[in-house]
Amino acid sequence: MAYVQDAKTIHNTLKWAIATLKGSEIESPEINADTLLAFVLSCDRTRLYTNQDGIIDNTDIDKYKKLIYKRAGHVPLQYITQKAEFMSLDFIVDERVLIPRPETEILVESVLKKAQSNDFTVKSLIIVEIGTGSGNIAISLAKYLKHASIYTNDISRDALTVAAANVQKHDVGKNVHLLHGDFFTAFHDFVEKEHIDFIVSNPPYVSELEWKNLEPELKDNEPWKALVGGKDGLCFYRKIIKEAVDWLRPGAYLVLEIGETQANTIIKLLKNEEQYGEIEILKDLQGKERVISAKKSNIT
Repeated sequence: MAYVQDAKTIHNTLKWAIATLKGSEIESPEINADTLLAFVLSCDRTRLYTNQDGIIDNTDIDKYKKLIYKRAGHVPLQYITQKAEFMSLDFIVDERVLIPRPETEILVESVLKKAQSNDFTVKSLIIVEIGTGSGNIAISLAKYLKHASIYTNDISRDALTVAAANVQKHDVGKNVHLLHGDFFTAFHDFVEKEHIDFIVSNPPYVSELEWKNLEPELKDNEPWKALVGGKDGLCFYRKIIKEAVDWLRPGAYLVLEIGETQANTIIKLLKNEEQYGEIEILKDLQGKERVISAKKSNIT
């Protein structure tokens, strides 16, 4: 506190903030302190280090202190700034939606790679996403696949409000269609069965037991419904895998993000349907199995 009150330079203010965050065992306290001060001052982080002796006015000091104490209380940085980066795009986020993770970019990249293959030479792709949250997956696909029509749903109207703000922010309203409803029921009036090229989802996959042991920053802040997938974390996969068969056209793909220990079980679920082939597992940068894709058989 003394650093902020006695010398209101950028240098001393950051010094106080870093010490405060370290005291609360916040990971990467320097980056958090920089990001929040740049947010308050409406500048980039580089300016902070080229103007270390700059004086911060009392109003901004008070704003900054409140944000630092909030972060020290383990409120996620993205919820404080209401901004998260995904696929090199900025998204609006708050407590109504899950914070987009870098690992989910693997799912988007998998779809992009498949969509650019010889299997998809048609001018228009139809993509369905189950559970849009902030809209980060659907919007990213729309930005990189200009010829795609993307239908995405959420059971949470609050989440759809955030997604709608992101659709407007990225000017993809002609390509991304937000629908309210649960699983595939939301799509009946908008998409024909066996006409979909990709079904994608990052469903809740944390088990009830795992949720109890999550770190407080995640457990106490992010929406429970967006995290927990039933007792064993697999209830959404069972339903999506079973019902997707009726919606995918032959030769189309189901692409899912998965928990790091779930791959073998989900492969069994896919094989039990007897209509999925070319099952592929993709790992994240930590070597954890993160995305699974499967192609619907051409044999009906």
